Amino acid sequence: MFTNVKADLSRLSNSGKATPRMLIAGLLSQGFQAILVYRFFNWMHRKRLPGQPFRFFFERFIEITCGISIPAGCQIGKGFRIQHFGGIIFHPSVKIGDNFTCYHQVTIGDIGGQGKAAALGNNVMLGAGAKVIGEITIGDNVIVGANAVVTKDVPEDMVVVGNPARILPNSKYQ
Repeated sequence: MFTNVKADLSRLSNSGKATPRMLIAGLLSQGFQAILVYRFFNWMHRKRLPGQPFRFFFERFIEITCGISIPAGCQIGKGFRIQHFGGIIFHPSVKIGDNFTCYHQVTIGDIGGQGKAAALGNNVMLGAGAKVIGEITIGDNVIVGANAVVTKDVPEDMVVVGNPARILPNSKYQ
């Protein structure tokens, strides 16, 4: 758990290093507060330690104060960063790789209460208002643009834009 928190914290600095100063800045960030609550209760979930009713109250407190819902059952790799908080909703079955960046108003969910949610690779960025719906796979090094609605698999090294989503090559990796 602490290795993941350190990696999450290092994503807040330009130098890429977790310092005591960054910890203070992180604790003031609502996105990082939500990540800390998620990391703690995810650790308890994986260790099969009882967390209720405390988990319920902490998760609801974060939802109310920050507008972020990340259930303990999500699997999120190290280096998780919430760039702007508010309106972020993850399905409990979400699987996300390392160095994931999320902007505000992002939803990763299932199809109307049916099935599971997406699996995202490493170095994925979801822009403001992006929606990833259904049990799909998004490859490594993918950028999903603002307000894109993704309902189909996306190969690695791509950029996804629009509604419905169009998949374009990411010139950074071509």
